[in-house]
Parts: sequence; C-alpha cells; structure tokens
Amino acid sequence: MASTRLTAAAVEKLTPPATGRREVYDAEVPGLTLRISASGVKSWSFTYRMHSKSRRLTLGEYPGVSLKLARDRAREARASVQRGGDPVEDKKEEERERQLNGFEACANDFIKKYCKPKLKTWKQIERAFERFAIPAFKDRPVRDIRRRDIVELLDKVSAKTPGQSNHLRAYLSKMFKWLIEREVIEINPVTGVARRWKSQPRSRILNEVELVALWHATERMGGAFGACTRFLMTTGVRRDEASFLRWDELDGDFAALPASRMKGGRDFKVALSSTARGIAEGMPKLGEFIFTTNGRSPISGWSKAKTKLDEYMAEELGEPVADWRLHDLRRTLASGLAMLGVRAEVIKRVLGHAANANDVTAVHYLWHNYDAEALEAVESWATYLAKLTNPRDGEDEMWENEKLNAASTCC
Repeated sequence: MASTRLTAAAVEKLTPPATGRREVYDAEVPGLTLRISASGVKSWSFTYRMHSKSRRLTLGEYPGVSLKLARDRAREARASVQRGGDPVEDKKEEERERQLNGFEACANDFIKKYCKPKLKTWKQIERAFERFAIPAFKDRPVRDIRRRDIVELLDKVSAKTPGQSNHLRAYLSKMFKWLIEREVIEINPVTGVARRWKSQPRSRILNEVELVALWHATERMGGAFGACTRFLMTTGVRRDEASFLRWDELDGDFAALPASRMKGGRDFKVALSSTARGIAEGMPKLGEFIFTTNGRSPISGWSKAKTKLDEYMAEELGEPVADWRLHDLRRTLASGLAMLGVRAEVIKRVLGHAANANDVTAVHYLWHNYDAEALEAVESWATYLAKLTNPRDGEDEMWENEKLNAASTCC
C-alpha cells in the first residue's frame, strides 16, 4: 500500500470520493490511516496485526483530532503493540471501566442500591449529584478522582451556595465509603477535605404577636395549606411529616407515623391535642392524604404558600415579618412547652427525639413512653394558643369558672 507523508495543509485539502471511501496512509507513522467517506467525514485510525489478524484502532475524527494528535496517538498504540499489548482490547477495557466504574455510573448505582432503600433524603442526594457532581466528573473513573478534584468542586459550589457544599461533601464521602466496601476503590478522596462553610444553629422562635399574626394568616389562607400550617403549630411535627399524613394514620389521640417518614427512622406516635384533632378531622376526605389539594397526592409547593403567609402576617403586624421558616414552629412549640413548665423528657417525647446514645439510663432502662404526659403537654400548648389568638375564649372560660365558684359558695 502506497503511503504519503501527510501535512496539515494536505489533510485539509483532501477531497472525498464520489462513492465508497478512500484511505490515505501516513508515511511518517506506519499504521496511521486517514479514512475519507463519500459524505466528506475524515477519521483517523491505526492498523496493526495481532495473532496474525489485522486490527484497527479508531483515533477520532478530523479536524477534532489534528494530524499531530493522530500521530501521537498512533505512536502510543504502536509502542503498546511492540510491548505485546493490544490497543483495541485496551480501549474496550477502558470503555467497560467507564461504564462500570465511571463516576456517573457509580453515582447512579449508589442512589439505586443504597440511597433509595435506606434514605428518605435520596431525592435530595440525587439532585445534588445531577446538579453538581456528575457535570464535574462525568464518566471519569472513580479511582482517578483525587482530593484536589473534590476541593475544586466544593470551592466552586461554595462560592454560590455555601450550605449546599457541605451537603454535597457529605453525600460524596458516603458514596466513596460505599465504593470502598465494594472494592471499587481503595481510598476515599473526601477524607481530609474540610467543610467549606460552618453552619450556625438556628435560634429563631416566633413571639406571641407573631404567633397570633400567623394563626390569623392561616385562617385567611384557608384550604389545605392553612390547615396544615395550624397542624404544625399545634403538634410540632416536621413539615413533610404533616404533609404526608394519611387518614388511616389517625388513631384517637395520636397519629401513628411509620419509620420510613421519620428522620430518626423509628415509628412514632404524634400526640394530638383536641385542636390538632379538630384540624385534621375537619379536612374534606378527598383521598388517602389528609392535607391534599387534588385528592391524589400530598400538598406540595410550600414555597409559594410560605410567601403568601408572610404577606398576610405583614398585614396583620403592620410591618414586614422577620425571617422565619416552617421548621421554626417546632422550636417555638418546644420553647413554649418549657415556658409552660413541661419537663424536658416530655418535650423530647412530643418532638420524637431519641435519647442520647451516651445516656445509658434513657437508652437501656427507661422504657416509660410518656404518652399521657405528651398529650397533656400538647393540650396545654393548644390552650395557650387559643388564649393568644382568641382572647375572648379565655375571658369566657374565666367567667364560667367564676359562675361555678359562686354557685358552689352559695350552696
């Protein structure tokens, strides 16, 4: 086969054949071939013999792969053949490695096999990977990812969303530990990488004036969102624990939540005051969920609902409301119960907090469930809210008590 000493200019000027394809062999690097199709596509390849059979290794298309780059790749392949290697098989092995152990494949495997079965937050992890990690690492073999790569990614994420960078760091660390267990990698590249942002624990609680404004705001909002917000105020449960509440989970004075919906991964009985029961039982039965707008799924779109609540609260207060979150209602209830004299262990029971692992007595010996105390606590909180939000009810109760005292005195 005749060969030609190719130049960059000559490669550019080569014309396609009328039909079929044309092959031009480079005289400088034996085995380097430029194939030109009738459609005008020019592609590089390297041909060699292995076990008496001809093999062809594709090197890429021109002009993406220049003459110089094609020669470099052909020389590398030629050297591999001389050492007894098989470049085509090596390339296939690299492709298999990317498909099995590339970052994107491993991330999807981690989500499917570990996160979905075990973590309620698996969707958050999946979104974080899809938004940040997969675009950064793509199909790069996980064993090639180094600590500096993690640092660069977290620095980039932290520049715009500091809190998210901490979450991403935790997700990546867990995934790499999972891969170590499966002998895909030997070292966790996240080890030794510090958090990019030091989060500050929130201390926001709503004061009495704000609680009144919020209660009235929920009345103005009405519907499933208004009712669910009042349910949060009276029970102290987390937003999604209330949003996903089902009719069959109501059990008298309690709501039985399964471990799959609880942050601590344990079944939990939510203590319901008469007010909370009234809120739940007063909802129309449109489907399996108590708080729903369509009868098919739990309420969603809390961001818009929160914005509307803030607008109504501002009108009630006569000024913009200070920043608050729905989760702050949980802290507000806990602080309110302490103000009302409720013991700390009862407050923990109301919130569904597990005992500290270092507290041997609480973990191994104290098995009282505090159900009765929890019911008494949430009832006292509901009474407190009622007096705040409707002072007249409190006055009527005082008047009824005075009449009863007077009657007992005269008799």
